Amino acid sequence: MWVSCESIVFSSSNSRTGLFILSKTFHIPDYELVIEIERGSYGQVWLARSVLGAWRAVKIVQKNLFDDARPYNREFNGIRFYEAVSRGHQGLIDVLHVGRNDQKGYFYYVMELADDQVVGQAINSVDYSPRTLQSELNLRESIAADECAFIGAQLADALRYLHEQGLVHRDIKPSNIVYVNGIPKLADIGLVAGAGFASANIGTLGFQAGEETGDWRGDLYALGKVLYEASTGMDRNAFPDLPQSMKEYVPDEAFKKLNRIILKACSLDEKEGYAGADQLTEELELINAPSIFSGPFSWREKRLVAAVFALVLLLGLSDALLIYVGLKDSDRGVVQHEEVDPTNQKPIRGKYESTSPSD
Repeated sequence: MWVSCESIVFSSSNSRTGLFILSKTFHIPDYELVIEIERGSYGQVWLARSVLGAWRAVKIVQKNLFDDARPYNREFNGIRFYEAVSRGHQGLIDVLHVGRNDQKGYFYYVMELADDQVVGQAINSVDYSPRTLQSELNLRESIAADECAFIGAQLADALRYLHEQGLVHRDIKPSNIVYVNGIPKLADIGLVAGAGFASANIGTLGFQAGEETGDWRGDLYALGKVLYEASTGMDRNAFPDLPQSMKEYVPDEAFKKLNRIILKACSLDEKEGYAGADQLTEELELINAPSIFSGPFSWREKRLVAAVFALVLLLGLSDALLIYVGLKDSDRGVVQHEEVDPTNQKPIRGKYESTSPSD
């Protein structure tokens, strides 16, 4: 399917303003590009339909929108590395195919499609609007702490897996978190790179640590800021302030625990922060774990645990008493039998025993 699109894109870099004409005819084999979903600095994301009728997202990255070939090739290499691991964790958006057209100066990759904001996977091409964490916040302003903990644990574990492959995401923010069949996933993986790649210009302001290191710590910091925005409804740049409305009531235990985790994830002191994404995942999962495992307990939880323990103890004692009484009663009902000395027994005459003639 050939699709032509034309527009003017302004870009400024290193105090130099550039004017780029985004005018290309794209050919994505076996896919029909239906509508443009999103446009960024270096390309577009399209709603596409395969020859089998499956809905997909296709991102097209154009070489002429970069200052030079190096960042273009770097982004392509990042996608190449990511594609090989993307289907290894449900918290990562699946990349299904990567293609490149050097003659036309672009590459593309095909991804699973995010849910529609209203109808989920029952896609209508005309009204399609992707469901992201940002769109959820636009509708709801903030998200309950327990739901934030679930989302955070899912994404933190996806980061654990990504970091184990030697990759970092580098651009985690609410608009880059999509829902697929209701599951939150890290998307927009154009900035994925090998761990240790450093650049002060990579990522989104407010979600970057004070000093961009290019390693896994930057991803955890960004996820902490995402959870801050989601749980409080406040802008990331207001961190660590809490909403004024919280002065009127005491936040629940889930929010208090989540807030402690956020502060730790966003700490710029390596000694105070998390040792890895696995540790962050574990602490987020504990928020929604059964209370007996999640400690520390609130006073209500302590009273409940004490009451349950007392009840179990009473039931155990009552069972033991019933068993003891039953054994005593059975002892009284035992019949005493007198032992008989077999040497003193007299023969018993029966109808089959006959006497001898001498008798």
